[in-house]
Amino acid sequence: MGEHDGHRMRMLQRLEEGVLYDHELLEVLLFNALPRRNTNDLAHRLLAEFGTVRNVLDATATQLQRVQGIGPSVASYLSVVGKIASRVYLAENEMSYPSVYEVDEFLSFAKQKYVKVQQEVLDFYFMESDGRLCGCKRFSQESLFRVKIKPEDVSQLFSEMQPSGIVVVHNHPLGKAEPSKKDEEMTTQVQLLCSVQNIIFCDHVIVAKDGAYSYYRSGKLKGISKTYSVPNLLSKTEYGEEGEYE
Repeated sequence: MGEHDGHRMRMLQRLEEGVLYDHELLEVLLFNALPRRNTNDLAHRLLAEFGTVRNVLDATATQLQRVQGIGPSVASYLSVVGKIASRVYLAENEMSYPSVYEVDEFLSFAKQKYVKVQQEVLDFYFMESDGRLCGCKRFSQESLFRVKIKPEDVSQLFSEMQPSGIVVVHNHPLGKAEPSKKDEEMTTQVQLLCSVQNIIFCDHVIVAKDGAYSYYRSGKLKGISKTYSVPNLLSKTEYGEEGEYE
């Protein structure tokens, strides 16, 4: 047994003992994808890029390949692990989303699911042309009451998923189910991106302890969709000073 194999054996023993740090968990996870390579440096680069293990596993294969040393095979491996973990988590800890999008049924689902979530999250649900919901992508931060996403990340996600429609849901753990100024900006920006890629923006739902707010039911989404349709995009392409949604 060489020094390389000895290190892996020691790491696996520490895994059994439950004493691994986040970068070490990723290092061990990569053992199978890279059986003859030191994966420690790669684990550090992944955490530096994405911040948390969860964010690494939530990243798409395309996003993962932006990290030096991550090729298509390793990216696909991490992406599959992330999808399995996400599916298991949803099955054991959360309600599954409806198979087909219908406004009232989805609002009922969202109110039951998100009122229990203590950390602020932002979820994108993807829809097929026949109305079937075919996936969900969650954005969250280490901060409990703030979520930031970049417009380019959403655009990249749309390109990869190629949905016919989307529904956006996020929660206000401590506030009311009313849109903030940042919520209004985000809704407008998502509509811009949907218009560019010919995606139907079905609803943006905000859930809090006092209920749920639907941009569709309020009529606001219709006005935003009309204002920010493709012919009007050239004069409405700014994403704010920081270039991020909050």
